[in-house]
Amino acid sequence: MPLGIKRNFLPISIICLVCGSTLGVRINAAITNGADIYCFMRNGGNTHEPSWQAAYQFIKNKKQGLFKTSPKQAASLIVEEVVQNPAKYEDCINYLGDLYTGESSSIGINNDKELENEVTSSADNAEKTPKGKYIDRYSY
Repeated sequence: MPLGIKRNFLPISIICLVCGSTLGVRINAAITNGADIYCFMRNGGNTHEPSWQAAYQFIKNKKQGLFKTSPKQAASLIVEEVVQNPAKYEDCINYLGDLYTGESSSIGINNDKELENEVTSSADNAEKTPKGKYIDRYSY
């Protein structure tokens, strides 16, 4: 090959090398998702609210563009990820309802009286809320 052609290939090959290595880093960084963060924090003993805030912040930062991800969309993304891979998130399935109620639940309730008291207290709370008033827990 003439010397001029070799000089033209050198910058192109360097650019390909640099772009290829940065692409690999982006692919590895995309492995973590909102469900990973939410489930990891809940399984670590955190309540719903800090776990949700961390996962939601991650999802908002991950999505680029003009439009923000709403809290409802973020909750749906977490549920979708858990449903698509139930074996990976088997310890987190019990927490999914908390994304929509805003309450923290525990995994195991050993006593039926505890369950009965919980149902009774939640029914009492439902009666205390004013009728006709819509409360959106995702209004940050």
